[in-house]
Amino acid sequence: MFRISGVSKREGARSRALLGLAAVLLLAAPPSRAESSAHADEPNVAVEDAKPGCRVRGTFRAPVSQSIAWEVLTDYDHIDKFVSSMRESRVERRTKDSLLVRQDAISSFFIVHHRVQVLLDVQENPTSRIAFHDVLRKDFRTYTGGWQVATDSTQTMVTYELTAEPSISVPRRVCRGMLRGVARDLLSQVRAEMMRRAHRPEEYEP
Repeated sequence: MFRISGVSKREGARSRALLGLAAVLLLAAPPSRAESSAHADEPNVAVEDAKPGCRVRGTFRAPVSQSIAWEVLTDYDHIDKFVSSMRESRVERRTKDSLLVRQDAISSFFIVHHRVQVLLDVQENPTSRIAFHDVLRKDFRTYTGGWQVATDSTQTMVTYELTAEPSISVPRRVCRGMLRGVARDLLSQVRAEMMRRAHRPEEYEP
């Protein structure tokens, strides 16, 4: 056991328990860098309590084609190139109806770093919907969600949803706060990659 800047042993243990929530997936992302969603290109994120755990829902719009958006969301083997805290993501098995995707991420809470692993059973409805849930059940009791893609004549809207319950109990207020920041940064990084591929496709190296 150890003590972090005057934090008690019990509080330190609780802090480590919170880390599992920071891997939102597809993916873990670093703590939020901005709290405002005033600009049109920033994700809109809402978090609420759920049974079990907490639920986050986020949306963003991007001036890219639906095919570019889908390409980024399904680039499972290269997520670590555009999601900063992802250490490894790879497709372990692919069948006609589903995929198994293993993901290994580093989650941070203050100065403590924690490795988080999920094995996602992924179902795709091509170009429009991705659904996933964790079958490893190592760091989460529940980890289930999805991505949805819709487009109009000028923009593509992406919606992300996740319900997560870590293996160790976490206060609901902390759960909501962490999911909000993590999801906002995740969506920002995914949107940025979509924009990069749309405007500078020559820089993309699969």
